[in-house]
Amino acid sequence: MAKRTTIDDIAKALGINKSTVSRAINNPSLVSDEMREKITRMCDKMNYIPNNIAKSLASSSTHSIVLLIPSFSNDVFNDVIDGVKEICDKWNYNLLISDFSYTPLEEQRIIEKYLQQNVDGFILTETFHTQKTMDLLRIANIPTIEIMQIDKSPNFLANIGIDQYAAAKHLVEFLVMEKARKNIALCSSWLDSRACLRKNAWEDVLIKHHLPTERYFRIQGKTSFSSGAESVLEILYRWPDTDAIFFINDDVAAGAIMECTRRGIKIGKELDIVGFNDLDFAKVLNPSLTTIFTPRFEMGKLSAEILIQFLSGKKPQQNIIELPFKFMRRQSA
Repeated sequence: MAKRTTIDDIAKALGINKSTVSRAINNPSLVSDEMREKITRMCDKMNYIPNNIAKSLASSSTHSIVLLIPSFSNDVFNDVIDGVKEICDKWNYNLLISDFSYTPLEEQRIIEKYLQQNVDGFILTETFHTQKTMDLLRIANIPTIEIMQIDKSPNFLANIGIDQYAAAKHLVEFLVMEKARKNIALCSSWLDSRACLRKNAWEDVLIKHHLPTERYFRIQGKTSFSSGAESVLEILYRWPDTDAIFFINDDVAAGAIMECTRRGIKIGKELDIVGFNDLDFAKVLNPSLTTIFTPRFEMGKLSAEILIQFLSGKKPQQNIIELPFKFMRRQSA
């Protein structure tokens, strides 16, 4: 039986110290790009396979990062996953992803499970957690980063996101001030912390301009094209004089546009529809969707970079990073 290639074998083949090979494999940021590439090529040539079990026993580390997202079915988080994965792949970290179903208790349960596996860090897509979750992460001293919503008082190592309230406020003020809409409905599903902030912004703008706030419709179940189609019909049935609808997510807004087009309702004229997040399909809908662009890929990428740098001994230069959102005005409003 052929002998398994070891770090010693790689070091001897290159004529370098064993510790240099170990650093290139376990902490790539501590080795020059040229040396890292040379070692990587030799590892490939000699079919070297890291012994992760032995490594984790020796170092109490699994070289793994956990990303918790609220739902695998929500396309909003695909870009976040891609951003985190790009950096984990670059630095040879395992990426573990779990869905906590928008519930703080489920998030707590999943975190407890992963803490038993010696993971190296967490990236959380929520800023609201149970007290036990907060205590568990702090007592375990596991570096954790929160993303999506900016928080002026971060709970953990760092916070990266946009101002969800300001973004929603900009969108609703556009409908009121520029489009002169008077009867603006809001449609949402799960009221996570981000959705709550957007709902608060909608209410605040309407109250400021002495407009009615009773047109709030909540979807029962997951957001989708079909739930958007059903929602717009229900909203127009309950409040026939509605002249604009703010959909919390782009997928429900898209479904509403399709249903209105099918029924001959003139979007952008008789009824304005706006969404949030600027998913890929938003610009190719007919009519195209007015929405807010959120830099989700950048959030994921930055969070993984900061976390891995911290794990290699570099403290973050700033623990609050507010990224800009963009108002994407298109045909639907």
